[in-house]
Amino acid sequence: MRIAILAAGSRGDYLPTLAVARGLHARGHEVGVTATSDYVPTVEGAGVRAEEVAVDLMGYYRDHALRNGMPTGLMGQMDLLGEVAKVMAPAVRETLTDLWPRYDGVVTTAMSAAWPGLIAGPRKPQVLMMFLAAVPSVWGDASLYAEREGRSIHNLVSGLRAMGPSAKLVTSDTTATSRERLRGLIQMSTAPAFVANSAQIVTPRRIGGRQLRATGYPFLDLPAELPVDVAEFLDHGPDPVYVGLGSHTVPAVRDALAHTVAAALELGHRVIVQRGSGLEDLEHDDRVLFVDDVPHELLFPRVAAVVHHGGAGTTAQALRAGVPQVVLPFTMDQPFFARRVHEIGVGSAPVSTVEASTARLEAALNEALAPEVCARARSVARVVQGEDGVGGAVAVIEQGLGA
Repeated sequence: MRIAILAAGSRGDYLPTLAVARGLHARGHEVGVTATSDYVPTVEGAGVRAEEVAVDLMGYYRDHALRNGMPTGLMGQMDLLGEVAKVMAPAVRETLTDLWPRYDGVVTTAMSAAWPGLIAGPRKPQVLMMFLAAVPSVWGDASLYAEREGRSIHNLVSGLRAMGPSAKLVTSDTTATSRERLRGLIQMSTAPAFVANSAQIVTPRRIGGRQLRATGYPFLDLPAELPVDVAEFLDHGPDPVYVGLGSHTVPAVRDALAHTVAAALELGHRVIVQRGSGLEDLEHDDRVLFVDDVPHELLFPRVAAVVHHGGAGTTAQALRAGVPQVVLPFTMDQPFFARRVHEIGVGSAPVSTVEASTARLEAALNEALAPEVCARARSVARVVQGEDGVGGAVAVIEQGLGA
């Protein structure tokens, strides 16, 4: 079967999508993945056909954030993503118009769920793949919009309030007719759907009239080696703390990184820090190593703790590695994963990026490195390592598309 995966977002969105694409290809399907211009090399580097959406998405996102600041509330963040989606819309429509005749079925994500409704012509089978359900629910362990642990009407209310901005996000093409928008929303809400994540972090629930199965996180494990300087650093001292806060380069993130490095050093730990914030331009001693993109699947098992932003992919890699976590959430799904890491006992209580301080990070690291948290992280890792996220996703997609 010829299957198009309509992907959008950051690197963390593309990597698991590419793992699923490769899994489908291994089953004999012809697969293409949409990619904004900045991620075409990533898609092609994984050996997958790229269907280019001619826009530099992350470049626009970073420029907008630097000019206007990054909204901290979910509604503001949705509005920002809505503006990004409007910029993408003409290129998306052009790409879909070109690829539509060449594929038999489509897999969409939360960002692209309504895209098929913008294309004229016969409908094609569609499956919705999410890394976290963007659907209102009373359950705090299953929905992007949830804010509280357990079952709470507050979680449902928060989700319902977010549905307006969410609907605008997925129907953002200003050239679309009302009929096209409605068709896109109907197809999005009725298509077979699943959560491509571990049930250890996202609990399978019946949400929005659909039973959402958690198939495991689809890790993209390509042949790789640690850079020589990283391997030597790891070999010549105790396990360091890893610090990386994703692709954001706004001042609040840089400040949070600085506080985290200071806290780890104060507690006697060596530190590996992700480059890109500008922090690497300051003077540090040999206890600190700055790195570019390093394979998390190779690095994380060799660190004492992972301090990160709460992206779905980084959270999943840390869960699989069995190391404790400190999460500094900033936007979108990150507060959910930060909260869940603490609730399942594999990390400290979340520390908001905008409220980070050296003292708060010291306390969080001490909490995360407590023996009972380390033991719980190793226990959860054994379960996650036994999950087949790629195989589970492929099976659901094949069933949903009739492949």
